[in-house]
Amino acid sequence: MRDFTQHINENWNSFRDKEITVACSGGLDSTVLIHLLSVNGFNVSAIHVNYHLRGDDSNLDEAFIGSFCEDLNIPFESRSVDLGKQLKSGGNLQQLAREVRYDWFEEITSDNKNHFVFLAHHLDDQVETFFLNLARKSGMMGLACMPFERNQILRPLLDFTKEELKEYALENKLTWREDISNASNKYRRNLLRNEILPFLTSQIPELNNSVMTLVKTFQSNQRLLESAIEPLVAEIHRTKSIHQSKIEKLDKFELVELLRQFGQPTKIALEFKRLLKSQKGKRIDLISDPKNPFFAIIKNSDSFSFVPISEDKSIFELKIEPVDSLPLEYTKEEIYLDQEKISGELKLRFWEIGDRIHSIGMKGSQLISDVISDAKLNANDKRNVIVVHDDNTIHWCVGLKVGRKAVANDDSTILVKLTIA
Repeated sequence: MRDFTQHINENWNSFRDKEITVACSGGLDSTVLIHLLSVNGFNVSAIHVNYHLRGDDSNLDEAFIGSFCEDLNIPFESRSVDLGKQLKSGGNLQQLAREVRYDWFEEITSDNKNHFVFLAHHLDDQVETFFLNLARKSGMMGLACMPFERNQILRPLLDFTKEELKEYALENKLTWREDISNASNKYRRNLLRNEILPFLTSQIPELNNSVMTLVKTFQSNQRLLESAIEPLVAEIHRTKSIHQSKIEKLDKFELVELLRQFGQPTKIALEFKRLLKSQKGKRIDLISDPKNPFFAIIKNSDSFSFVPISEDKSIFELKIEPVDSLPLEYTKEEIYLDQEKISGELKLRFWEIGDRIHSIGMKGSQLISDVISDAKLNANDKRNVIVVHDDNTIHWCVGLKVGRKAVANDDSTILVKLTIA
């Protein structure tokens, strides 16, 4: 087993005067990381998210970490998130769990440049990530895998294998929690970890070293790419626009990196590429992300405007027109309300968690989140659903549902037609 203390003294000393918070699951890796930091005199605390996905085991994980930290005299904080309940409104389990964790990391680091979050990913995790991203055709950023440090989030165990961490734990008489789902090969990462990589490394003993050499090369290239794109990112932040000629000069990897620095996935970069050939006024909607202050990109004659989130409502306009009669046929692009049943001013906004609508043809009310889930919209379209409401009631989930509370009928005397422009 390698000398962990020597490695720490050679590589971690710059963090001795910093605040360190370890994100801990209760498994082997994070348990070892907490112990290493504690016994080597670092200013360390621990956090844990209880997602309530594994019944009593989830609570036992939380209790174990609390007890472990208490024995080491380490501050510990946990948060409880009912992820199963959130998933009823749609979404990817792993992505939602990651968003919860990283939102917390952002809280910890955003106001204190001397506070760092340590994650317990190790060399085996890095190799697994490489092959998973290779299968996904993730490009250079994906093959660069997990960086040692980014935005005050560090992975100090990337040089160590799982086996080395286990040897350390056994030598120091540490216990840890095992997640039984890790044994199930229905998950691609588990299949890779439990079956494919053990076979490959038995046939090619140097496989891990070869992969890590490639990862370090891709990371070096990625850093160069990031540096080359940063001036364009700064220009967009400053001017909220960019000339079309500058986008046309970017290759595929550079365009992906430009959008990635705004927290956008590869598919948005592909949509941006298509926007180059679109007519003036066309736009693409961006995905919400802490790194992204913009709502949409709009095509101009020779440039692109990046619309700040603070101005996103200006993209839509609610048109209210008095009419004398109801149409013979209705469409999803317009609704008709009884003016006498409207309370106060009609307004337009994006939907929010907890919004409800009393839909035509249904008893009681419906959560807008359920309406959206039933419509099977993609993540970007979900974010951009808008509602029309008065002071008390949501009357229209635009394009999806019409509320019955003020809908016009043959007995209505003052009619208004609502459309979105």
